[in-house]
Amino acid sequence: MPASLSYPGVYIEEVSSGVRAITGVATSIAAFVGYTRKGTLNRATLVMSFADFERNFGGLDRESPLSYAIRQFFVNGGMQALVVRVAQGAQSAEWRLQDGSTPPQDVIHLTATSPGSWANDLQVYVYNASRDRSGLTDQDRIEQVPRNPDSEFNLVIKRLLGSTSATLEIHRNLNLNSLSPNYIVSVVNTASQLIRAERSVRPGLFNQQGFAVSASITFPISASDRIIAGTVDGNTSFELDLLEPFSDIDTLATAIRSAVDRSPVATRIEVLQSGADGDVSRTGCLKLASRASGESSSVAIAGGAYGSLVRAIGLGLANGGREITGDVQHRPAEQISGLPPVTIGNDGVKGGVIQLIGHEDEKSGIYALKDVDLFNLLSVPETFGLPELDANHIIQAAVGLCEQRRAFYIVDPPHNIDLNSPTPITGWAHNVSQSRNAAVYFPAIDISDPLDQFRASPMAPSGTLAGVYARTDSERGVWKAPAGTDASMKGVSGVSQPLNDIENGTLNLQGVNAIRNFPEYGTVSWGARTMKGSDAQADEYKYIPVRRTALFIEESLYRGLKWVVFEPNDEPLWGQIRLNVGAFMQNLFRQGAFAGKTPREAYLVKCDRETTTQNDVNLGIVNIIVGFAPLKPAEFVIVKIQQLAGQIQV
Repeated sequence: MPASLSYPGVYIEEVSSGVRAITGVATSIAAFVGYTRKGTLNRATLVMSFADFERNFGGLDRESPLSYAIRQFFVNGGMQALVVRVAQGAQSAEWRLQDGSTPPQDVIHLTATSPGSWANDLQVYVYNASRDRSGLTDQDRIEQVPRNPDSEFNLVIKRLLGSTSATLEIHRNLNLNSLSPNYIVSVVNTASQLIRAERSVRPGLFNQQGFAVSASITFPISASDRIIAGTVDGNTSFELDLLEPFSDIDTLATAIRSAVDRSPVATRIEVLQSGADGDVSRTGCLKLASRASGESSSVAIAGGAYGSLVRAIGLGLANGGREITGDVQHRPAEQISGLPPVTIGNDGVKGGVIQLIGHEDEKSGIYALKDVDLFNLLSVPETFGLPELDANHIIQAAVGLCEQRRAFYIVDPPHNIDLNSPTPITGWAHNVSQSRNAAVYFPAIDISDPLDQFRASPMAPSGTLAGVYARTDSERGVWKAPAGTDASMKGVSGVSQPLNDIENGTLNLQGVNAIRNFPEYGTVSWGARTMKGSDAQADEYKYIPVRRTALFIEESLYRGLKWVVFEPNDEPLWGQIRLNVGAFMQNLFRQGAFAGKTPREAYLVKCDRETTTQNDVNLGIVNIIVGFAPLKPAEFVIVKIQQLAGQIQV
């Protein structure tokens, strides 16, 4: 009803229909965890193509099984991938833009966006912005950032290519004023894909001329005020405490001289005074200065209120006294044209079990995926090349993560496990995991390696299979088994160990999926069972498409029913739930996701007084029952043939 009825007439009010459409989530976002030479460590990065992977992670690499797996993923129909780089001992390239003091003080610290040697051939250039009209030329190159922090310059990043260089990024009209929208740190860190910048001033009081100890010294000063605290040359610490109140700058100067004389740095600094309190002349101030020969750095400590301090020093302090905006002597950052990195980037090496699993609290390794909103498939191809015990630890951790996140893990068994090993593949699979959210495939596949003159090499199959899963989802739906003659594995030249029908049958009954090579169809996925899919277990989720359909429905309803939280728990709410969940399930039924001829045979949605009792209502619980009749794959096709002995005409 309208809030107020005052005049006779017609009132219009819009009433909600109660329809809140539930959208099905994606089913084939694949996550890959492993070593690459480039990229951010321990953080999931979305890539939409192999070219995207090359830009962010460096492309194919002999030392990176992940690079081959993700290439196969996109070749076989994958569309979205999340890559988590895991490397041990990786280091980022660094550049330092130094000032002119002796010894040099770091002012701007540049770091490559990710660890690795990929940035070692980057070089930093600075150009004069005021002369930049139609492009950057060598005549515009300068050796120092302008003395005035507000003066602008251009920062250019180039890649050294033999005797020439290619410009990769140009950041124009930068300055060193932290209050400016063109401040180098904020601009570079927002816009650059190659480097990050940080203001890095050497610790201590006597780094640069013109820095104030306090932005405001107001008289009278309390006896308990601590005016100065810091270090000299980053080594000797000292503090100057005032033991009595002071009413003017003269008595303050006397007290500070006495405190300095008692300090550990008495022989290294002196107190200088010129002008009276509030003197508007440029020389009127009180300051601490270095006694070191050849060093003229100092720290101003002029008295009076904030405005008087500014006038006395004649600087124009900004940002709480930390920045200089005047033209006082100020040693600027010194730039060397074509500055190479002072710290060389290092690619690191493959991580071991600890690095690949990572730490759940730190969200490293596979647990970096905890920060991801959604992923459906997981591949850790490095387990293929690890010893059995190491691979088992990783697989068990990955299975646990997938069960938490309603994802499906495509397992790569260690390469030294085969049909004739002391522990055959079926025995190994039963020992390592019996999860409904995982599937294991055997044998390894042969892929023509572009880095080895296209010779065939055995590799982990999970990346290729993830692409097959994605292609099948797109063409037929998640309820279709990613197996059969349609599940051809592109970019695969064969299998490392051919299987016959008898061997295939042994694997299949034990829940291990075979990869077969048929002359007519090429290499195909020839199994659709989860790791809990052995006949002996008779599990209701023995088939991959049934399990993945359930995960898809669960995740979709989990996200689509958040609006229910805190709604009044009564029949109107239950009716809306039935309406919206029923519409979602009906849409899947029309797409052929369920068995049955009618909706009543195909699915069930129940939410009423029977599912949610009064006690549940009192506890704040609403119970929703959703059931579906799964489509199970025609795993065994039986054709019965008989001879006709003759026919009698009727």
